[in-house]
Formats: sequence, structure tokens, C-alpha cells
Amino acid sequence: MSHAESYAPEALEGRVVLVVDATTGIGRIITIRLCAAGAKVAVVGAEHRGRGDDAATNAAFLCKELAEIGMVALPYRADIERADTFRTLPAQIAADLGSVAVCVVVIPAAPCTGERTAAYRAMSATVAAALPPGARHIEIDMADCTEGHEEAAHGLVDQLLHRRPQSC
Repeated sequence: MSHAESYAPEALEGRVVLVVDATTGIGRIITIRLCAAGAKVAVVGAEHRGRGDDAATNAAFLCKELAEIGMVALPYRADIERADTFRTLPAQIAADLGSVAVCVVVIPAAPCTGERTAAYRAMSATVAAALPPGARHIEIDMADCTEGHEEAAHGLVDQLLHRRPQSC
């Protein structure tokens, strides 16, 4: 690989990306940027007890907004507290959009309790195990995120868009 090729953008056109907790904050920003880069995004609204809104409805509205401007995104619903609902999700997405190439799981920070964080981690492990061979799994723990949502989202999408240079 040439030096120039090592920095060339990796095409996201048509690649399927699964984003969990995609309807608010960093997940929403990531979803919009991935769609703008040509990815087909599976938008998962993360349901859980104590959530003040309807994640599935939020996912549907976000997908509708994206479709209206020519982007491809489909809404999915899964319950964080029932990690088993994520076991079949990659296969369902494959039937609808194609094989999942990348999965991004956003684990929220405060006021997320230790119990809910554990549920997110269990769900993340379940979906990671169900991904097709070669699919990339990325977990973003917002409790560890020192930068703002927008900067973190842009950093992640930029990482997916560009190959890292090969080390010497």
C-alpha cells in the first residue's frame, strides 16, 4: 500500500452500520454523519425502564427525517434490560439492509445508574457476539468521554472514514 493510499477515505457508501442508542446526543450525531457519508444505518432506539420518552418513536422520526433528504436509515427497537432482544438484531438488519459491517454502541453517562450501565454492557456483549465475522464492534462509554458529544461523534466517524496509516 502506498503512503497516499494509507490516508485515502474508506468508502462507507452502502456499508451497513448498526448504531445503538442512536436517537439522542452522540448517537444521533453519529447516525446523521454516517448517513451523510453514504452508510445505510440501522437506528436502534434503546428502550429501558425510566426512559422519559419513546425510543422506538424517536428512531422512526429520525429515520423519516433522513429519508426525506435521500439518506438510508431504518428504525429498530430493542430493550436494553433484555439483552436477548439484541441477539437476533444483526440477522434482522441483514435481511432488511445487508450484512452489518460496523456496530457502534453508545453507553450513556450520568444519570445512568450502575445497574443500567451493566445492562448496556451486557447488551453490547450480546450484539457483538451476534455480529457477522469481520464486523467491527465499537463501544463508546460516555462516562469516559472527556470531549463534547459533537467532537466525540466527529472523531469516531472520521476514524471510520479514514484508514489509519500503517506503522513502520
